[in-house]
Amino acid sequence: MQNARKRQREPSALLSISEALSQHPPRMPKPPVPQYVSQTLELLPPYSTSALNAAARARSCEQARAILRAEDPLLEQLLQVRTITTRRDTDNGTACQNHINVRFSDNYSTMVHHERAGSTPREAVLFCFMASTQLEPIVVVVVVHPERGRLVHITETQFTHLEVALDQFKTRFELEGETYAYTAGQERQGGCEHSQHFHLKIRIPTEMYLEIFPAMRVLARTRHLLQPYKRLWEPLAYKFEKQPTAPWPAVRPLVRADIRAPEAV
Repeated sequence: MQNARKRQREPSALLSISEALSQHPPRMPKPPVPQYVSQTLELLPPYSTSALNAAARARSCEQARAILRAEDPLLEQLLQVRTITTRRDTDNGTACQNHINVRFSDNYSTMVHHERAGSTPREAVLFCFMASTQLEPIVVVVVVHPERGRLVHITETQFTHLEVALDQFKTRFELEGETYAYTAGQERQGGCEHSQHFHLKIRIPTEMYLEIFPAMRVLARTRHLLQPYKRLWEPLAYKFEKQPTAPWPAVRPLVRADIRAPEAV
């Protein structure tokens, strides 16, 4: 009985929430991250001329990407953003000037045509038609999503939009008799050196390739230099001995066979 009274007189070892909070004041909130970049993608003073550490560079790039994302969600996939510094000697020493550098990703530097599809900015996809960089008369079509980047598979709706985009491409360049090549998704996933993303290849006339790919216009100036290329490319033995091209009606079922439901893409 005495032990019971003693336990009643002893203070409880457990503190209430309010008591615990009173003994441990709340942590001070972290200071807000400074705004480094203006809406015109220029670094704000004093960050425009001061030395920037790695964290400041990373945050300024992220702020620039957020501005681009708000303007058009697809821009984040197509563009590269860096913070760069230029230095020059002055009477007072070395002065630095910081800039936001925005440029196209190398993956999209040869894009010659595009078509946008989708009802909302977040659902929109971009069909990118890019001239091949492998000196072959090929245009490669990829599908870019604003959040997932290049898609591996496309949906039924995107397939419908793809066919519309192909028609728009053909109309713009007055293209007739073109042929196509497509690598099935299962084969793409199994090839370690093969791009796993969805891509459709369009065989175009050599003269068209020389016209739409700006770098090839250097050769197009001197027509006699083109003859060796034409002998190589016509009728295009190059890579397509293993993967021959065919008209769209023959390739269309192969693309349709890879269609996935929206939740599985």
